[in-house]
Amino acid sequence: MRIHRRRRSAGVLLVAAAVSGLVAALLPASPALALPSGSGWSASWSYYHPTAYQYAGTLPGVRLTGYATDSSGTSGTVGTIEDTADDARCARVMLYAYGVGYIADRTTCGNGTSLSYTTASYSQGLLVIVYRMMPGTSTHDKGFYLHIPGSATDPQLRTVGTGASWSYYTSTAFQYTVTRPGVRLTGYGSHQAGDRRSSLNTVQKTAAAVGCATAKVTGGTATSGGTCVTGGSASFSRFDLTNNLEASACYQPIPGSQRCLALNIPEPW
Repeated sequence: MRIHRRRRSAGVLLVAAAVSGLVAALLPASPALALPSGSGWSASWSYYHPTAYQYAGTLPGVRLTGYATDSSGTSGTVGTIEDTADDARCARVMLYAYGVGYIADRTTCGNGTSLSYTTASYSQGLLVIVYRMMPGTSTHDKGFYLHIPGSATDPQLRTVGTGASWSYYTSTAFQYTVTRPGVRLTGYGSHQAGDRRSSLNTVQKTAAAVGCATAKVTGGTATSGGTCVTGGSASFSRFDLTNNLEASACYQPIPGSQRCLALNIPEPW
């Protein structure tokens, strides 16, 4: 059992490192001073059928909608990127499939314009990158990424309702959820003085079997909580997180191996 856990942990770390390295090259570092408004920023993905999931993202003047099939871990996706504002900006989406490379890159300019895409198949997860672009350049002034893990080695992901989301409901306050079989994390946060971010969370055990649900939010430092009580929940919070946050929810049946799902919650600029 310990050997399997070490192998799984190593695999998770390799995927996390790949995501971090790729995104670091594509998105600028978060600012150190006061943050601009997060209004209009959101992203989500979820399985609505055991063989299909949907994903979406918005920035001011940008809207992405996409759908993907999932046949035992092998996926293909279609989607549309839209420019939704008369703001002298363009909308761009880039899709990166692990083990394949870039499978879509679309940019559309002009209020009400849109472009669609259909991709090749992939099986190791999908990185969705959304930008607001300066016209006629390769420069973006807003952007985020959304990582959708592959289900080939984690078939429980294909359970209807599995997914994650975040959105700003005011210019400085945001909400997020991470859901997978056995566990659900619900959180809220806001920008604090001194470029700090708060995180107030509830983790719920949704499985009826014996096991434990845990969750963690990191950003410079970390806060976490968990419960092993059927139908139980636990709250945890922190008010001094910084930069982009990562929220993760895990469930470990007893006996069995722990499975986790993570979500990046970006710091707007």
